[in-house]
Amino acid sequence: MRIPRETIDAIRENTDIAQVVQRFVTLKRAGNSWKGLCPFHQEKTPSFHVIPHKNIFHCFGCGAGGDAFKFLMQLQGMSFIESVKELAGPAGITIEERELSQEDRQRLRRKQGVREACDLAAGWFHANLMAKPEGADARSYLKDRGITRETCVRFRLGFAPDGWTHLLDHLEKQGVSPQLAVRAGLARVNERRQSSYDMFRDRLIIPILDDRERPVAFGGRIMKGDGPKYINSPETEIYEKSKTLYGLSHARAPIQRSGRAILVEGYFDVISLAQAGFEDAIATCGTALTPEHCRRLRRLTDRVLVLFDGDSAGTRAADRSLPLFLEAGMDARRIDLPGAKDPDEYVQKEGGEAFEKRLGSARPLLEDFLHRKISEHGHADARAVREALPLLRRVPADARSLATSRAAGILGVDEATLRRALSDTREEQQLAGGGGARWVGNIELNHLIWLLIHLPDSVSGVVGAADPDIVTDRDDVRAVLGALLDGQPLVSALDGADPDVQRVFQASAAREGLYTEDNALDAATKILARLELRGVEAELSAVRRELSGCEPTLDGPRYRELLSRRAEIQKRGQRLKKLVGPRR
Repeated sequence: MRIPRETIDAIRENTDIAQVVQRFVTLKRAGNSWKGLCPFHQEKTPSFHVIPHKNIFHCFGCGAGGDAFKFLMQLQGMSFIESVKELAGPAGITIEERELSQEDRQRLRRKQGVREACDLAAGWFHANLMAKPEGADARSYLKDRGITRETCVRFRLGFAPDGWTHLLDHLEKQGVSPQLAVRAGLARVNERRQSSYDMFRDRLIIPILDDRERPVAFGGRIMKGDGPKYINSPETEIYEKSKTLYGLSHARAPIQRSGRAILVEGYFDVISLAQAGFEDAIATCGTALTPEHCRRLRRLTDRVLVLFDGDSAGTRAADRSLPLFLEAGMDARRIDLPGAKDPDEYVQKEGGEAFEKRLGSARPLLEDFLHRKISEHGHADARAVREALPLLRRVPADARSLATSRAAGILGVDEATLRRALSDTREEQQLAGGGGARWVGNIELNHLIWLLIHLPDSVSGVVGAADPDIVTDRDDVRAVLGALLDGQPLVSALDGADPDVQRVFQASAAREGLYTEDNALDAATKILARLELRGVEAELSAVRRELSGCEPTLDGPRYRELLSRRAEIQKRGQRLKKLVGPRR
């Protein structure tokens, strides 16, 4: 059994779509709506609108739009059922399992089982660190590193004692099977012995949280002895490294406030910086930076300060990340920390004030790359230019001119020459129309849609009395208009409609100020008259064509009938033209 429509409508009505979107996108108030950079395509000028009183979002750039469910589905890759479940709790509505299909129940139960296992493990790790005798060495280790108890609590740090099955034994007592622990990335299988053992042993534990601050994975740091410095959870049903940034659940609001993100390489860099007051710090989770990481950051800010190690490995990491930042349209700048191997060490030794000064000295990552190439090859060297060209081509078109001008100065080459070199490649394909909403009829119809959405009390009477055939010949559009005239919310009226139809109605809902209450009725009346006039003119053309093919003496009765029809149509046309008046 599917979730009842009334339950879905209740969740939608009790969900603030702006709050949902603001978890992922920085929004600014724009009249009765909110505006920000679209999370679904790259742009530098905001064209993404959230309209809370209509419960929808719409992007005028790429055409994406829908309600809060659709937003989570498109952005987070959720199924419809998962998005409904996600929003039901905050909306104060309970969904019974019997309301779901068997397939949905099975999928959600599998994910829920993994989540519960991770949550139980996080609580056990944390209790070990904070209160158990076996966590004494870990508490001492953290104290020596300058990490306070309050920070341990905030980041839910933990400790995994030495031993092969301590966590497995604890989880089994809580009803979590070894098989589920393996699926959650908490245990591994010994194929030879056909048994399982703990993934994390004798390590400090750093939980990795999702957007709702639920533990989905873990990093384990060694404190003494041999072995890898860090081991990290494998990917699971609820954890993808390529999409996850450590600390983002804490840093999202600070990033939106400061207008920047500080990207570091390690978990403890994030923790130490946050403790020192730099709460906009984040890190990747044991993997290189990915395009998805950049997209997630770009929704919050276009400015990122990166702190890579000062050695050759750090330089290689900077070079790998630069193309990703350029393609995402981000202003990426590199910071050096003299006398320290990482931000954690620097802030512990020098303090927050010194670190803030270093942030002020950040230099553009692209320019840093170009200066290194000049150091390697020399001023005005063709090899440096050849290595710079692929990067300059990745700069978004609206920023490429300035980037090229600066690059020419650094490389010591003529700017015009560099521009010719940049264009000496296959011309980039341009998207026509930016993927925006396609008209479903004509301008008059779209204005009528706007009026019916924004000022229904003023125009419903005249629109409802009009012949539906003169408004549009599309049954799907007529169905949505009829639902709006019946008083249904826009999101309900659009349920099941063609995607192009949905985009047009959503675009109208996102547009503001087209008409006022004072002129709405007059505008609707004239629009309907113009729509009817289109039909009248088409009918008149058809009659004239038939008349031209008639022979008055041979087709007398038909000829006279057509003359009469022509006169009647012309009379209707004159009446409508007077009603329409001058065009807007």
